[in-house]
Amino acid sequence: MGGNLQPHRGRMMPSNAVDVVKSKTDPKCQTTVCRDGRCSLSLNDAPQPYVLVSLEHQASPVQQGEPRCDYLFVAVDDNDGVDWIMPIELTAGAARVSKFLPQLRAGASIADKLIPSRAAVRFRPTAVYGGELRRIERVNFLKPANQVQFRNHKEVIRLVRCGSPLTKALKQ
Repeated sequence: MGGNLQPHRGRMMPSNAVDVVKSKTDPKCQTTVCRDGRCSLSLNDAPQPYVLVSLEHQASPVQQGEPRCDYLFVAVDDNDGVDWIMPIELTAGAARVSKFLPQLRAGASIADKLIPSRAAVRFRPTAVYGGELRRIERVNFLKPANQVQFRNHKEVIRLVRCGSPLTKALKQ
């Protein structure tokens, strides 16, 4: 396990969310490719350090049959040291709130179990799509009822086209 360690009750503990998530997940489900079928998200220029956890992998920290999103991206922003937490759901099809919302909420719940409770974070639930995005669906994504909650904060789902850089969702 890399990164900084801090003492905690006589033993060394990871000091940032990336290290914590790496220590709490099987290395087999940690990946450097964010892809689901024909849809992908580029990790070029992603904040460093980061960990990308495939929640669909059999070694992921999610029990069989539990809802989940495709990936959980966790990174440290070098500018201010605040952690990025990004549940990601990908589809080559059309962007529909009804498809993305349950998976991204499940991803937020999974992140809540993995991320230290005192960590300063920026939360970015991200829907990556390849098909159409109808105007009514864009409006639906913006409705307060369709936001994703992480701890005490709700966020609008970020919409990103397949093939885009992950950093596009971080800048929205």
